[in-house]
Amino acid sequence: MSERIVTMPRSTDQFVVTERPVPTLTDRYRPLPDGITSYDLLVIRANEVRTGDVVTAFFTEGPGIRRMEHVPEPFAAHPRPFGTCPQQCEECATTHLFGGTTDRYMCLNTADDYTNCAIVYPNAPVAIIPADTAAEFPPLHSVPPLPHLFTLDDEEIGPYEALPVPRAWSPFATISVTRATAEQIAADLPTTHAGRHLTCHWLHDTLLIASDPRLRTDPGRPGRLIQPDADGRYRIGGLWRWEEWSVPSCPDCGAETEPVDVEGERVWRCTAPDCTRRTYGTGDPKDDDELPSYTETDEDGATIAYHGTGEIDIETTAELAAQDDPDEDEQDAE
Repeated sequence: MSERIVTMPRSTDQFVVTERPVPTLTDRYRPLPDGITSYDLLVIRANEVRTGDVVTAFFTEGPGIRRMEHVPEPFAAHPRPFGTCPQQCEECATTHLFGGTTDRYMCLNTADDYTNCAIVYPNAPVAIIPADTAAEFPPLHSVPPLPHLFTLDDEEIGPYEALPVPRAWSPFATISVTRATAEQIAADLPTTHAGRHLTCHWLHDTLLIASDPRLRTDPGRPGRLIQPDADGRYRIGGLWRWEEWSVPSCPDCGAETEPVDVEGERVWRCTAPDCTRRTYGTGDPKDDDELPSYTETDEDGATIAYHGTGEIDIETTAELAAQDDPDEDEQDAE
C-alpha cells in the first residue's frame, strides 16, 4: 500500500497517509466514492473540522510518526459539544463513565440508528476531505454499505453476509440475506448445535424451517415460513442465537490474525512480526491441536518444520537438516 508523509501546522509530528484498504473478509472498510484518493485528504485538528467535511481516518498516538487509522464508515461531520447525544449511545456513556467533560472532548458526528457518536479530543489529528472537495464527487451514500457478518455455534459456522443491522439489534432478531446466503444457511443449519432439532425445506421461493414434531409447543404449526421481501431478500432469525463475526485474536499475544488456507481449511495466523501462532479461531485451545503441520524455508535456505499451532517442530526440523546435508554424518563418524 502506497504511503506519503504529511505535516500539520504547529505540530512536529509526521502523519502517514495511505489509500483506503480494499474491503476483504478482515478489512471491513466502506470504500470512498469513485475518484477520491489520498491526495484529496487534509490532516487537521478535530476542532478545525467544519460541517460537511468528510472524516475518513484518525491517527495513532504521538509524538513522532503517526499512522493512519481508517474509520470503518466515512461520515460527513456535524461538530457539536460533547454530551448532547440525542440517542444516549454507548460511546457517550463510556466517555462519561471515564470522566469525559465538555471542555475535554467534542463530538464530530452524533449517533443514529446504526452508529455511535464520534467522540475525540479537540486537538486530535483527523484526516478529512474538505466539504467543497467532496462536493465534486458522488455522495457518500452512493457507495453501498458493506454487509455485516454473522455466524452460528460460537463463530464456528459461517460467516454469512447480511445487510447492516441497527445498534439496537439483538442476537435473536432477524438478519436480511440474499437467496444464495439463505440457501447456505439452510444447508448448514441442520449440522450445527443451534439447529440440531431443525430441518429446512424449500417450497419454490419460500424457506420452511421446521422443528422436530416431538418438541413443538404448537403441534398444528408446520414451522417458520420465510418468504422473500420486495427486494428478494430473506429475513431469518428468532429460532437461534446469531453471533456477530469478528476476526479472531491470537491466543498467545492477542494481536489480530489474518486468514490463510491450509490443506483446504481456513486457518488464522497472527499478524505480529515476532509471533508464528496459528489458530482455528474457535476459542477452544484443544481445537488447535488438530491444526495441520507445515514447513517454511528461512532466508538461508534451511527448511523449518512447524506444528500446526506455529511452534517449531525441533525433531522434524533436525531430520530435514540431516537430509539436506548427508555428508555431515560421515564427517561426524570420521
